[in-house]
Amino acid sequence: MLEKNLSALLKINPYLTAKIMKVQENKKFEVFLDEKDRINYNIYDVENNEFFYKNSPIKTVMQQYDNIEKIYSRYLYLYFYGLDNGVLIKLLLNKENLERIIVIEPDIELFYIIFNLLDFSEEIKNGKVIFEHSKDFSFLKANTYFDGNAKIYAKLYTLQVINNYYYKYYSSDITRVNKIFVRAITHVVTAIGNSSIDSLIGLKHHIANLPFMLKTPTLKDSIKKYKNSKNVVIVSTGPSLYKQLELLKKYQDYITIFCVDASLPILQEHKIRPDVVFSLERVEATAKFYENLDKEFLKDTVFEVTSLIHKKLLENIEDMNVQMSIRPFNFLKYFGFKDWGYLGFGMSAANMAFECAFFSGFENIALIGQDLSYSKDGKSHSKGHTFGEDEVKISDNNFVIEGYYGDEVVTNKIWNMFLNFFEKNISEAKEKGIITYNCTEGGAKINGAEHIPFAEFLSNNVDMGDKKSVIKLQNNNNYEKNIKLARKKIEDLLKYTEDVQKKVENSFLLVMETIENIELLNKENRLEEITFDMLNKTINEIDKIKTIYESDSFYEVFYEVTMSFILHEEMELAKIMVKNVNTDEEKKAKMVDWIYEHKSWLFFLAGGLDAMKKVVEESYGEWANKDSK
Repeated sequence: MLEKNLSALLKINPYLTAKIMKVQENKKFEVFLDEKDRINYNIYDVENNEFFYKNSPIKTVMQQYDNIEKIYSRYLYLYFYGLDNGVLIKLLLNKENLERIIVIEPDIELFYIIFNLLDFSEEIKNGKVIFEHSKDFSFLKANTYFDGNAKIYAKLYTLQVINNYYYKYYSSDITRVNKIFVRAITHVVTAIGNSSIDSLIGLKHHIANLPFMLKTPTLKDSIKKYKNSKNVVIVSTGPSLYKQLELLKKYQDYITIFCVDASLPILQEHKIRPDVVFSLERVEATAKFYENLDKEFLKDTVFEVTSLIHKKLLENIEDMNVQMSIRPFNFLKYFGFKDWGYLGFGMSAANMAFECAFFSGFENIALIGQDLSYSKDGKSHSKGHTFGEDEVKISDNNFVIEGYYGDEVVTNKIWNMFLNFFEKNISEAKEKGIITYNCTEGGAKINGAEHIPFAEFLSNNVDMGDKKSVIKLQNNNNYEKNIKLARKKIEDLLKYTEDVQKKVENSFLLVMETIENIELLNKENRLEEITFDMLNKTINEIDKIKTIYESDSFYEVFYEVTMSFILHEEMELAKIMVKNVNTDEEKKAKMVDWIYEHKSWLFFLAGGLDAMKKVVEESYGEWANKDSK
């Protein structure tokens, strides 16, 4: 039994498998088996002199099962702290509607015991159960558990602790694990964005910039050439940057310098030439960082920008060395041109720079000016910042996190999101042997990075006898072919959008008609005339749109554009979906709730599609006719 479980687990979580394999026998716990019933066993904690179950284990487990069924019988995702004796988890895994159970267990020896007694191998293989040792449970892992469909059910998240034994001995760890889950939920939902306008602006800029992008070197070729030294320093614009400039200038010929757009004016002023400058924002204000460029001084600098940038920013750099890449949004991937993608998984130019450093294969990545918090005197940015040192004001919405030196620093939600992306990416880089050094010497603590002074990093890693080379990019020569392909993709997109929009609008009208009928019957006290046939007819029409909405074609084109306003609706629908019903009246009530909630769902979806069609038509029209001539 143990071998089967570990064999399955090895492919999913080799680190946990190795830990369990080190256990040769149970020392902390004893198992009391029932000869008549193989699943009626109790566990005794020798160290604390306590049984897991005061009464019959199997009766207690069945009572726990019944309690969960009363509330969670239709839930697709369940979260448990504590493997317990494993029987309850095994019983729940037999539920067909259940997608996944995540179990966080604090004691490795308990895994060893339960894996000797119960077979979880198939459920481990197909991902229906995920086991984690609490000591290894991190934000990075939790983040992966709310991808895809799971994020829709995030509002239903509850960390269940079914045995008081865990409350008694692991209460602080339960709190820690719960905070990690909540942080992951917040991050995943927030990362989608809260404004469809942002997505539509991004789409507009992308289409407008396509002709320019297709003339730039591809990211696929360019990224191989960015590694022109062993070490890269990513320069951000936090309050601590200014004190590092002298050292940066001294070593600039021997280290690769990646800088965010906001840092460029400061570096230029101090005669520090960055190798690559990064921009990913779609707002016009970012263009200000590129005003008054010393183009002779920066003639060998590469400007790594995304296709979402504002046209004014592009006007400032279009005669420089530019590589325009694509952010990894599905509505941008739709256009193809994967040789120009993908950078900008994170939410800041610094996150983008880190991704580029990772993909370029640098051995060491150093961060400076990456405070992600206010300075002790309340400054948000470095001296010399284009918009001032106090551009971001301290407000009541700020909160405290752990600082670089183990102290407490004040941050905000945006910087905290940037921090989340850094910690995720740093962990992934570490798995590839890339070490990240936080040399900011101030600001927030970035978990996973080595926190050392900038001078120490430079003296330990930089060879002053080994000068870096100049980055030379290669032009792309397939413009005519690619621009023709771009035109076809846009025209196909417009046709598909119009077709889906009409179907959504027709379904919306049917839902409105049904709701009006329900309200009329309710007003006239004729509720018995609300029949299953009437409700099913409308729900079947909704299901047709749902089929389109869940199709690969829709996901590829519309997901990110619509998700920012549809996600809330989907979360509310999830609450309705998991409701238990026992009588015909309850079933009808649930169906009516389902129809009512789809009123706004369909309305927002139709509006989003209409807005998207208009944006594509407008931005495409700016260059399509000119290009065809």
